[in-house]
Amino acid sequence: MSALHNPPTGLNCSTSSNKEREGHNQSSISKCFGFAGLMGILGAKVDENKEPRDEDKIIHMIKLAKLSHEKNEFKKSEQLLHLALRVAYEIQHHDAQRYIVDEMANNAYAAGDFKKAEKLFIDLMKQLLADGVAQDDNAIIHISAKLANLYAMFHEEIKAHEGFNFCIHHLEDKIKKGADDFDVLALYSLILSWFGDFVHGRGDFTQSLALFKQSHEISVKINGKHHPHSLLQLNNMAASYTLMNRLEDAIDCLNTALVLAQEVHMDDGMKDLPYYFINIANVYLTQVEKSASDAKELLKLAESSCREALKCAKQVDNRDALIQARKCMKQINSYQTL
Repeated sequence: MSALHNPPTGLNCSTSSNKEREGHNQSSISKCFGFAGLMGILGAKVDENKEPRDEDKIIHMIKLAKLSHEKNEFKKSEQLLHLALRVAYEIQHHDAQRYIVDEMANNAYAAGDFKKAEKLFIDLMKQLLADGVAQDDNAIIHISAKLANLYAMFHEEIKAHEGFNFCIHHLEDKIKKGADDFDVLALYSLILSWFGDFVHGRGDFTQSLALFKQSHEISVKINGKHHPHSLLQLNNMAASYTLMNRLEDAIDCLNTALVLAQEVHMDDGMKDLPYYFINIANVYLTQVEKSASDAKELLKLAESSCREALKCAKQVDNRDALIQARKCMKQINSYQTL
């Protein structure tokens, strides 16, 4: 059966059981420490006419580190974060220290150094708890979810399951008590998506579908139906539907994602657009494997979607999607030569 692809994303505080199956809601969530932004944490606004304060230096170094991270220059990003952390220690700015360590952990994750990321997240959680942060604080829940994702990658399934259950339990308890603010709901939607990826990877497609649907419903409520995280949940639902052999439902989800992504050209949504075309092609290829009588028509539909994926991938300069689209086309050609 052809596999469906999730748009590859990372664990950064800005959006599954492996690196290519992360939730895409990170950009809708602020930083984990009280979910305050960088400027809010440091309380600094750079005045270019004055001698830079230590807080200004920290902000500048973190911004440079983020730029390096975006360019996949992870070593340079790490070096800049270490410099920023040194200044934060010198001025005993504890919130800045936590923020930077979280950035370092995310950077290590993106660089593929998962054990380093795990250690940094654990150390950070210990520091927060020692400072009196409650176990049900959003910061603790968010870090716990990141660790659960890492344990899923390490195939430590009991730890991963316990971690996700811990997060969901505390978030549901908050919601039952009346919390319906953006931060709680955005975090809940994100973790439902991550947990859905986890159970999907272990073959429980009924539960994963329910989790993705719930994540989608919350994301639509707080982000809108056009938001990349909302679209990603449609893609996730399609993956579950496909493996449940509910292929028409899978196509419906992906077509909806395509329409919505093109209605509002959000940057992340447009970068993900090729994957939705690729996945539609893959669902058609799954149907080819099951229905020889309609094989020619299904192959034409798959080829059409795949060509759209190639075109979109080139337009948005998404190299990974371009590679996946070419693989998809190669598979289509192999069927046509049989």
